[in-house]
Amino acid sequence: MNPALDGIAPSIIRAINARKRPGDIDLGLGEPTLRPDPRPFDAATAWVREHGLPYTANAGDAKLRAQVAAYHAFPDRGAAENVCVTIGSEEALYLALKAAIDPARDEVLIVEPCYLAYPKLCALEGIRHRMVAMDPADGFRPDAARVLEALGPDTRMIVLNSPNNPTGRVWPESELRALAYGLAARPGEPVRVLSDEVYRELYFGEQAPVSIGALWPHSLVAGSLSKSNALTGLRLGWLIGDAKTIAAATKVHQLVNTAASTFSQVVAMEVFADPATLAAHRPHYAQRRAMLEGWMREHGLDYAPIEGAFYCMVRLPERWAADSLGAAEALLEHHRVLATPGIAFGQSGEGWMRLSWVAEENALREGIARIAELFRDAP
Repeated sequence: MNPALDGIAPSIIRAINARKRPGDIDLGLGEPTLRPDPRPFDAATAWVREHGLPYTANAGDAKLRAQVAAYHAFPDRGAAENVCVTIGSEEALYLALKAAIDPARDEVLIVEPCYLAYPKLCALEGIRHRMVAMDPADGFRPDAARVLEALGPDTRMIVLNSPNNPTGRVWPESELRALAYGLAARPGEPVRVLSDEVYRELYFGEQAPVSIGALWPHSLVAGSLSKSNALTGLRLGWLIGDAKTIAAATKVHQLVNTAASTFSQVVAMEVFADPATLAAHRPHYAQRRAMLEGWMREHGLDYAPIEGAFYCMVRLPERWAADSLGAAEALLEHHRVLATPGIAFGQSGEGWMRLSWVAEENALREGIARIAELFRDAP
């Protein structure tokens, strides 16, 4: 057996989800409950009738790659050669690490709270990595200074996620510019930024979030249709970067997967043919967010600002400040609500609980009420 696997802990999120019983309210997994638009699937089925279902190029269909590059419009990365189509965004993250990092000399700095696949992918590849935590006392506000101060002499990549899972925070342009300025002033080999932007379209401010990809030339950006279009099962993602790195990532992708699903790529091309469809679900989530915040205030729950994605970090009462797993287990066992302990997203998440608020309205309202009941219970 590969000894690297022994040190990789199972997913806490999946372990808790496996204990869900019929009738439990699910505020755990980040799985959209909206139904996807069937029109791209109808068009893809018609395409298959005419063309069959052959392989595409290893990096993906050239038309789709050009569509993705044009949609993001990053400086000097606007061509098909700057995109590799992947099997979901998680493969894109893996390819970025595999292609751009030398395990023998390089270190990766991961911004937390975070989706814990990031450090696990590093562990799988034997890559040294450290965490830099945003301040829980400040609601996990993105802070470029904290990241820059944490850089070490061997740091060659920073991994960040905006809009963020689990916090719901969005890196503002000012902080991203401060990060890019600080990295530009650093002597020696440039430090790459790997930005997970799978929730890119789910933001609740007036302006779309700025990507570090638009500000720092040494950025790699991962994305997908999973969250924006409720297409988690389509397994269609992408990695954007400089042509040299994308060629290396494609070599890995070819060896592991040959190519992404042709049918999924045709569906994606139909989506990108009308880019407005990528934001079609945002009004629904904005309305649900407003309801959620109203119910949270009604019950006196303390939570971090919700600026994007469909997650919320709720601060736990003092008795669970060091036992978010215990709080999640008590909530599931005694109140029939599934939520995720903050410790699942790094040490800085301890004392918090993540809610995924994609559930139906009545279930979400009742789930918040039951969480408030838990918080009022005697120890």
